[in-house]
Parts: sequence; structure tokens; C-alpha cells
Amino acid sequence: MAKYDYTKLAKQKKYSEKELNALKNHLNKLDLKDANKLNDFVYAKDGTKLDKTLVQKGFKYLYSLGFTPKGVEKRNNPYGYREKYIVKNPKTIELLSYHNDTRGRFNNFQPYYRAIGKDGTSMDYFVSGGKINIWG
Repeated sequence: MAKYDYTKLAKQKKYSEKELNALKNHLNKLDLKDANKLNDFVYAKDGTKLDKTLVQKGFKYLYSLGFTPKGVEKRNNPYGYREKYIVKNPKTIELLSYHNDTRGRFNNFQPYYRAIGKDGTSMDYFVSGGKINIWG
């Protein structure tokens, strides 16, 4: 298992899936004050790039929430017009920070992303409990 300098990792400009999850897991082990301090480094960048395979995986997941593999819109599609456009016309996904979706005494930091469409339109979201939460 790789050991990271988590402060350097939080300040990195690009993440692989392994690095993204390592930082998330580390944040969840820290006390809240230290976790928020480390998360501030991620937040200060206003968007951390993700490697290509992670972006593809993210858009595949987002697409599957609203559409069948044949492109038919699902009845329980969670998207409005803007979100549908972004999912059908993907450009990239960036990590904005980690959202602490705490339930009880323990941290539950989840990646908080920005999906960006080809025309620059974006939506901010995180996934918790298997459900997408769109915030912007």
C-alpha cells in the first residue's frame, strides 16, 4: 500500500482514482478540524483535474443514472435540461473538494465534483448513499 504525504497530495493539480480515494479515506480518519484544514488545500484550487479514465468512468456513471444504454431517458431521471445536456455532451469532470456528509459522530467525506459540458455549462454534485446530489 502506497504511503502518501497527504498535504502534498491535497495540493496536487491532477488525481488518479487511487489518489482520489486515498485522500478521501485519510480525511475520514482524521478529526474534523484537521480534515477540514487538509480539505481547504483541495478547495483552494477551484477544481482539480482527474485523469482521463476517471473522467470517462464518471460520465458513464452519470449517463447511466438518466438514460438506458440505448439512449432512452429513464422515468426516474434525476436531471433537468442543463444536466441532460452536460451528460450527453461531456467535456471533463473536476474535483472541487470533499463534502462531509456526516451521519453521526464520524466523518463521511465524499468527493464533490464539477461536471463540465462541451459548451462550458457545468453542474456540481456529489454521490452519497448511492444517490446523486446536484448542488449547482
